[in-house]
Amino acid sequence: MTTATDDIELFAVQPRVSLEDYASAATFATRHRELAARVDALRARDASGQPRHPALAVWPEAIGAALLFQGHVPAVRAKTSFEGAVKRVAIAEALDVWRAWSTHHPPTLRECVYAARAALVHRTLWETFSSIARDFNLWVVAGSALLPASRRSPDTPDFEPHGARTYNTSYTFSPDGRCVAATRKVNLVPTQEDVLHLSPGRPEDLTVLQTPFGRLGTLIGYDARARPHTREEPWFVPCAQYLDALGMDILAHPSSASAFDRDDTGKPHHEPGHGADHQAQLGALKRVRYVVSSQAVGKVLGTSLAAPSSLLERTPSGAVRVLAQASSPQDEDVLHATVPHP
Repeated sequence: MTTATDDIELFAVQPRVSLEDYASAATFATRHRELAARVDALRARDASGQPRHPALAVWPEAIGAALLFQGHVPAVRAKTSFEGAVKRVAIAEALDVWRAWSTHHPPTLRECVYAARAALVHRTLWETFSSIARDFNLWVVAGSALLPASRRSPDTPDFEPHGARTYNTSYTFSPDGRCVAATRKVNLVPTQEDVLHLSPGRPEDLTVLQTPFGRLGTLIGYDARARPHTREEPWFVPCAQYLDALGMDILAHPSSASAFDRDDTGKPHHEPGHGADHQAQLGALKRVRYVVSSQAVGKVLGTSLAAPSSLLERTPSGAVRVLAQASSPQDEDVLHATVPHP
């Protein structure tokens, strides 16, 4: 439990990831509980040792994507692409992949693998972050993973795919360990996520949660951007403005940036934008007070991840203030700020 307070604590978790983190459910859980312990060590406490303020911790986008490879890390370690690793798992799990195809008839091999592995991916992600939220008394936005819709409620470790359309999905957990929201990414990054055969979420399904520290919304990666990267995306939805209009006070922003991303001019960019660009977007909003933007760093299957996490505040005057920013886009970090209730 937490003591009565007018302040909240915000944490952006910036893990350094490697393929070995995904060898099993146990290794994944151990890795992220270590990070949660770092969060816990930074929290303010009262005389009895209880956390003084409610706290929100955000993990980065796609932190659960490589959970597809549980049990197959030695076999996929030499692969240099996500596609190659998925094909290797498809061979190893041929019977389950065939069952997924015969049940859901997805048009691509990737979607067969996503559906075949969905129950395992969901359970590992759910059990890891549900226990972190409960054991460390945190509100947790658990990054994201690639998952179909489920016939069951998200507030259970059990999972039954409802078709094979697969979404970049984020779960939010309350301090009692309940999964209180599932968010699907609406805007897929051209040439990156569309080639993964993902489906876009619907903007009308985005919601804000009432929490003890205000109204919380989650936008995954590109969805926090005000404008598309390229001129070839007429379907782009400015999701941050949409949730701002719904009264969002705090934006949880799990994100993931490849060091080699390029926009349509050939210049490097980080998805969905950070630094001055990210601050300008926040300044244009009307209601949002804080943004917790978490990035992963490291390298998995040939993809390098490099962008700094940040904590931002939009002041009453509309100016944007950096509360904290990772000192390096290559090193593991946990950002922390204690701020007034919005």
